[in-house]
Amino acid sequence: MKLTTYTKTGAKSKTAVTASETVFNAEVNKKLLSQGIRVYLANQRQGTSKVKNRSAVNRTKKKAYAQKGTGNARHGSKNAPIFVGGGVAHGPTGLSNWKLKLTKRFKSQALISALSAQQKNIVVCDGFNELTGKTKQAVELLSKIRDKNEKILVVLTESNPEIIRSLRNIQRVVVTRAQRINIYEVSLADKIIITTDALKQLEEKLAKHIKVVKKDS
Repeated sequence: MKLTTYTKTGAKSKTAVTASETVFNAEVNKKLLSQGIRVYLANQRQGTSKVKNRSAVNRTKKKAYAQKGTGNARHGSKNAPIFVGGGVAHGPTGLSNWKLKLTKRFKSQALISALSAQQKNIVVCDGFNELTGKTKQAVELLSKIRDKNEKILVVLTESNPEIIRSLRNIQRVVVTRAQRINIYEVSLADKIIITTDALKQLEEKLAKHIKVVKKDS
């Protein structure tokens, strides 16, 4: 399939880049796509939320009042969850493990589905290699490629400090590498801008799993 291409100055090129049909035009597996996003988001959770239970509350251990003779219900410690300032019942302990896992094959298939679902929003541009760390340069380049307020995912072959410095202060722009691209960022983007080298690297990365998700002929 052909991907819309932009020159280094941001002008639309007359020649389009050919991309792998089996990576960018595969059948979209919605169930696997949903599962992949769920696994990614679950793995972002730290699981460090913690509250004090009744034994951890720093409060007097003295009995609230006499067992008998007051006419009130029987109570022992004021640390009980039913009292204001008492411990929390069944709260998080800080030991929660939210980690989920997808096999490499399923993870690649989910990414292929995400890229195929976004095929109309993927463009190729090598202009990022010309950036020298100035935000103004990046703004001028992106203004010719994206519409206002679009969420942009920029995919590079490697982490380049000058490119990152040029893009990091621009709102709604995320920079990633082809080897670290994930299904969540792909699905969230309004437009995906990828360099020619990153495109080849991404296709090579997913090549071993493309047969499984290829469209039926």
